[in-house]
Amino acid sequence: MVTIPFFKKLTFPKFDFKLGGRDTSVVGIDIGASSVKVVELKEEGGRAILKTYGELKTAGYLKKVDHERAMGGGFLRFLDTDIGKMVEDVIREAGVETKQAVFSIPSVSSFVTLIDLPRLKEHEIAEAIPFEAKKYIPIPTAEVLLGWEVIDEGDPAIIKVLLVAVPHEIIEKYKRIADYAKLELRALEIEHFAMIRALVPKEKRSSVLLNIGDHSTNIAIVREGVLRLTHTIDRGAAEITKVIAQGLGVAEERAEHFKKTIGLSDRPEEKEVSDIISPLVDALLHETARIINVYNRSSKDHVDKLVLGGGGANLRGLLDYAVKLFGFEVVLGNPFARVVYPAFMQPMLKELGPSFSVVVGLALREITSR
Repeated sequence: MVTIPFFKKLTFPKFDFKLGGRDTSVVGIDIGASSVKVVELKEEGGRAILKTYGELKTAGYLKKVDHERAMGGGFLRFLDTDIGKMVEDVIREAGVETKQAVFSIPSVSSFVTLIDLPRLKEHEIAEAIPFEAKKYIPIPTAEVLLGWEVIDEGDPAIIKVLLVAVPHEIIEKYKRIADYAKLELRALEIEHFAMIRALVPKEKRSSVLLNIGDHSTNIAIVREGVLRLTHTIDRGAAEITKVIAQGLGVAEERAEHFKKTIGLSDRPEEKEVSDIISPLVDALLHETARIINVYNRSSKDHVDKLVLGGGGANLRGLLDYAVKLFGFEVVLGNPFARVVYPAFMQPMLKELGPSFSVVVGLALREITSR
């Protein structure tokens, strides 16, 4: 994707892979509501080589809320030391060797929007952005780090600007977490951009990325590697598990098993489970369709591909279900397609791929140009 200066501002110059003798490996770290994932990649001959990967459940780590530094929802509201300990443990258990780390910033902890500006000179855009940002960012601009990328689509009067902002307190929290885990913070990146890099970095068509997490789902429409529209839904895969557990009167572990093995099956003997799941999936996909329609009405081209990512993408039958609804190409995200690894690992990585989309994209950030 197009490099956004905002992220370069968060990259510390003393860590440069291109200098002789420097570490050519990087670890991506994606901390979610239910687990933390890591992927270590090594640059070798212009290729990204998989060194190791791992995942650790957050249960047992994130118990005490940091009331002095209230960060809102998600894992960021928990103590730095607890998050740092969790990161330290997953790094050790996965056998990660590098100290060079890129962390993901949750979409709910950032502000990303595409705005229109009159065609101005570069220095005039830089002067206008802080004033324009006040119209879109719900907190004082003095409390955020702003970044932007100009997207020139050839209109003689108008240019589009991708506006990005992250609160300073979020950035400082990640610095403390990295320090606790004894990592050198090479960069921070909003999860949307990491996922774009991993799944649709160069496609000229308009695609929609549906990242189904445990507690929220992110919708991102992308064209030519550039984010065009985003939307977040406050529901995810965990809700499906709970509904199955309540509907069948079983433990959530058992419900999780049903979700993966039965899912949206159309077999008569499995209808009880699929009937419980389908209303939630319908609501999620219809909201996605609404966002696609919003984009299609304002764009010269139309979305004609959907890429499924996140742990919820592995719901059995979801891909075929989505194809029937949308009527265009639907695929499971495969971030490891841009990574070199032993052939025997292919079946395992194919299954893990959707849920590792963000973390692979993070590691690729320091190895690939897009």
